[in-house]
Amino acid sequence: MRYLFLFAALLATRLFGSAQESLYQSGNGETAIYLRQSTTAVNLGDSKASVAYINRTNIHPFSWGLEAYATANTGVASLFASTQPKAPEGGGSGTFVRHYILAKRPVVGAGAGSAKEDWLLVDGGYGRSSFYIYPTNATPSTSTAKTSFERFRTILAYNYFAGGDKILGIAVGAERRNNLSNLKATSQQTVVVAGAPGSTSSIVTTQAGYYGNYKVYIAAPIYTDALFYLPGKVTVPGFDNRVGVDLFTRSDFAAANRGSAGGIGIFLFKKSDPLSSIGGLTASYDGTNFQVSLTAGICFSK
Repeated sequence: MRYLFLFAALLATRLFGSAQESLYQSGNGETAIYLRQSTTAVNLGDSKASVAYINRTNIHPFSWGLEAYATANTGVASLFASTQPKAPEGGGSGTFVRHYILAKRPVVGAGAGSAKEDWLLVDGGYGRSSFYIYPTNATPSTSTAKTSFERFRTILAYNYFAGGDKILGIAVGAERRNNLSNLKATSQQTVVVAGAPGSTSSIVTTQAGYYGNYKVYIAAPIYTDALFYLPGKVTVPGFDNRVGVDLFTRSDFAAANRGSAGGIGIFLFKKSDPLSSIGGLTASYDGTNFQVSLTAGICFSK
């Protein structure tokens, strides 16, 4: 497992040379906790790699961030099957953050004590993807043109960090989404039958895509995370890191696709910095589907 974390972190570093990114992601890359330091991360739930830069000076009330991301496929399973449809997406986001909303701003030279900090942020993002769609009312064909989708997102989030014991987060917003995850994966083939008697058919074209009624809608996401640090003496065998347990919910209150999911995550942290996560494992359930994902990366404290 140690090597898997390292591999994921190196992969992210190679994919990008340089917003507010979080390692506390569920399988779809969703989170309510935004980190306050530069981050490189890979999410092996939705095959996402991202890198973020945070312009942050401790005790300063304002900061901002930029993020770039790319998803190679839709879901980890598609990485290992050529017949699985691909929906590569790339994009980025920007954030503006105001620190010390309810928590008092620390005084320079004072003891650390039970450090507390909170931050309120606005996160705006854009992404673009392309894929093949085979509507239910049309004859599937390998000559079908690709469909493009543009994702827009605005999120307002509040995070509260209390003395190395817990991080609480809530995020609400609006996002333009599609229903690819609800469509059926299919693979279309063009077959040419040879003219000579007794000859076999030969497949000359294969094209994977999604079959069903494709739609685009506006979601109203509400996410919550409650991450609690376990005592320092509690460790995962083979790792000398502090452990945190994250209880989270991921909901969409828009009428078009209303639903909710809940789950739990186990994360590892640097012992010297409870805000620097190495990565973790999450499991969620929405009443129908059970999803497990691994997030790994490197935080660069400032």
